[in-house]
Amino acid sequence: MPLKKMVYRTKRIYSGKYLEVEVYPIFTGRRYKRSKKVKASSKKQKNLNDKNAKKQIIRLIHSNFTEGDLMITLSYDDKNRPDSEEQAKKDIDNYIRRLKRFRKKNNLEDIKYIAVIEYKEEQEGKNIKIHHHMIMNYMSRDDAERIWGKGYANTIRMTEDENGLEGITRYIIKDPKGKKRVKQSRNLQQPIVEIKDDVITKRTVNKFVKDIDRQDYFERKFKDYYYVNSDIFINDITGVAVNVKLKRIDGG
Repeated sequence: MPLKKMVYRTKRIYSGKYLEVEVYPIFTGRRYKRSKKVKASSKKQKNLNDKNAKKQIIRLIHSNFTEGDLMITLSYDDKNRPDSEEQAKKDIDNYIRRLKRFRKKNNLEDIKYIAVIEYKEEQEGKNIKIHHHMIMNYMSRDDAERIWGKGYANTIRMTEDENGLEGITRYIIKDPKGKKRVKQSRNLQQPIVEIKDDVITKRTVNKFVKDIDRQDYFERKFKDYYYVNSDIFINDITGVAVNVKLKRIDGG
């Protein structure tokens, strides 16, 4: 049987103007019996699932939206306040249908969106403080607010910083005191993922830990991008992992 060997896997995730490079060790070969998996605690697993879900939403937003697109917060007046999550879902679905009709009538491109329902429950199970956050592609702010018709709407045009739209994204998916439900249009472009093994040596990764040549290495490797930031993760069992974020030079 082949010897068990550790190599470094490189995962590239392309999301619009951004490229993330994740470098982490994997083991090949079957000579040694694989160690029994240790089940993560429910809390740790939930934290990991939440972290990965947030990463995916950030990547989706960078793949589909840019400066000038809208982030809108929708809330209710007393007359239209929903008494259940099901009603809140119907409200956002109806809003999206009205937006689609408006955009088609006014020769705007098909709507692309990511919507988040945020709500908190009383002990008796009654939903309170339900509101919606939604990111959508460009249209008039006044029209987007008027079409809601259930109470209050506040719209901003999204602006980027060095991390793109990540700040806005983290705001709408921030850790809730209550619950969140995410809904997205089917026409969203998915991030592009490429995986390669054994293209970075252990020696090079160890240099990254000491911050030797880290920025230069990735800017030489990906000449159309510049370095934004990076994180190093060290685990006594699994070894070193490196996450690097870059931005396309012509991306502004």
